[in-house]
Amino acid sequence: MYKLSRTIPVNEPGKPLLSRHDVWVGLEMKANNALPFVPIMQKCEVVDRGNGWLTRDILLKDVPLREKVTFEPERRVIFERIAGSEPGRIENVIGEDEQGNLTLTFAFALGKEGLADGSEAETKHFAPMEGAYLGAVASTLGAVRRTVEEKGRQAIPFRSQTDTSGDPQWIFDFFRIADSLDMQKFLALHTDDVNITVSNYPSSSGKDALAAAIGNLWGRIKAMSHSVSGAWSLHDGSIGIAETQCMYTRLDGTTYTIRPCTVLRRRAGLICDLRIHADMTQL
Repeated sequence: MYKLSRTIPVNEPGKPLLSRHDVWVGLEMKANNALPFVPIMQKCEVVDRGNGWLTRDILLKDVPLREKVTFEPERRVIFERIAGSEPGRIENVIGEDEQGNLTLTFAFALGKEGLADGSEAETKHFAPMEGAYLGAVASTLGAVRRTVEEKGRQAIPFRSQTDTSGDPQWIFDFFRIADSLDMQKFLALHTDDVNITVSNYPSSSGKDALAAAIGNLWGRIKAMSHSVSGAWSLHDGSIGIAETQCMYTRLDGTTYTIRPCTVLRRRAGLICDLRIHADMTQL
């Protein structure tokens, strides 16, 4: 069998942050319909599905194949060739590097009927597909980023119904504007007497204090991106709680990712109390 494994980083400086769940949504999309992601694939039709798996018929460079796709949520997707002239197994694995940054690994072990294992002919047959398969991984990540950029974070479905309540659109709008690093638009979301508390630092009040606190943070970065994993709008939208991941791109181009919890209180549609619970000590 011809074997190959490649690992790429999920996130890049200055681009929308993708969480493990975001990547998983993309892999599910590709498993259900790979045509937008694999240019050499001519057909992809789901013929059966069950709890945690599906079976699909594909046509790959004029070769008909049947694959059983098994899902290990937010960790791995396995494609097993169960019919056709190119048996084997493909895996897409979400992992982390030594620094805890998300990675996506593509690996396959495939054979071709009529070609000897490990032969030059087998290598000649499968080697050109490396670019196509790696391109499919990259385009999957790209598709999720485009969804975020064009439709907003709210277009990525939550992992569970319990991860949201009420109408959280205003919470998504808060992070969208924050990620723009536009101070005037950000201040316009708040009351004049807004109270702000960041981590264990003393609380302060007023828009000038808010601008100073947030400006101090923004002065140390050139980009910021939040991925919202939970958003709860409570008491008719007067209270918002958000569970997120945030990737900061430092001025030198390196990144730092944290997992904040943000609590928002509103009065007459404007935020009057902002509390950010996060460890920014390494920023």
